[in-house]
Amino acid sequence: MSTLGLHLTPIGSGDYLLEPSRGLDISQPGDLVEEVTRRLQNAHAKRLYYDLSDLALIDPLYYTCLNTLARACQAVNVKMVCIHMQPTAAYALAQFITESPVFETAHEVEGWKQASR
Repeated sequence: MSTLGLHLTPIGSGDYLLEPSRGLDISQPGDLVEEVTRRLQNAHAKRLYYDLSDLALIDPLYYTCLNTLARACQAVNVKMVCIHMQPTAAYALAQFITESPVFETAHEVEGWKQASR
């Protein structure tokens, strides 16, 4: 799937990789959340890896979008794991969050799989 400024790719064993582009509009996350969760549910997905490698900063709006997507994923029994978070994004995120995010994090896909065993 390549729509709404993102690319969703099956990577095997019920895992999907979501790669957002710079054109992704997160100001109204409803369309994004609906489209992604519908496709994940139709594919009987187990995990969604959200690639943050192109995101230098995470602001409160983007964080809210990530949490909204993670909650929707939970509702359709899909675990969301954010991967490739840049240190600048992690630092910015740490400045304003007050509780643990809904999503999990890992360096990369294989790193999360090894840690969850």
